[in-house]
Amino acid sequence: MTWYRPPDSPIDLFRPFEELIGKLDSENIEYYVLGDLNCNMAAPKFDNSTNILPNIVEVYSLNQLITEYTRITAKSSTLIDLIFTNTPHRVVCSGVSHIGISDHSSVYAFRKVSIESTTNKHTTLRYRKFKNFNSDHFRNDTCQQDWSNIQNYSDPNLMWAAWKQLFLGCVHKDAPLHVKRARTSTSPWITPYLKK
Repeated sequence: MTWYRPPDSPIDLFRPFEELIGKLDSENIEYYVLGDLNCNMAAPKFDNSTNILPNIVEVYSLNQLITEYTRITAKSSTLIDLIFTNTPHRVVCSGVSHIGISDHSSVYAFRKVSIESTTNKHTTLRYRKFKNFNSDHFRNDTCQQDWSNIQNYSDPNLMWAAWKQLFLGCVHKDAPLHVKRARTSTSPWITPYLKK
């Protein structure tokens, strides 16, 4: 899910945010919260609003995945675009892509994906191999795209389709799809969930 906290908003705005995190936590599910919370997590000293966020994160044992500045201006650099999760072990990599469309950079996280089969025959799996993934190359590739063409569209759906095409082009180049033949479980009485 996404969350936006406007700058200089009252501290009370953290109350519904914490309630939402509490509801997600009570469901005992994997979740990701990302967005611009306007809390500079890289500040040497936190202001009153920013002090509240780490407390919420600690209570619900969340991990914040982004570690570099996400908003860079001529006068300041801040880490305010964040990704929180309760399952960091399922994330292959995360980071910031400085693509220059605005003064906010894009944040990303790649989650591990496994595909389970239900038959006893061989199947073909398509997957992205991240063993040799180079985040610097990925950033460079995204920076070299002509993102300004997206502004030529007035329809947000067309803008999204154009953005997605450029972005996935970089993903396919730096983390290409692989195909492999895989055999299904030799222990069908053990569910995939229990084997993990």
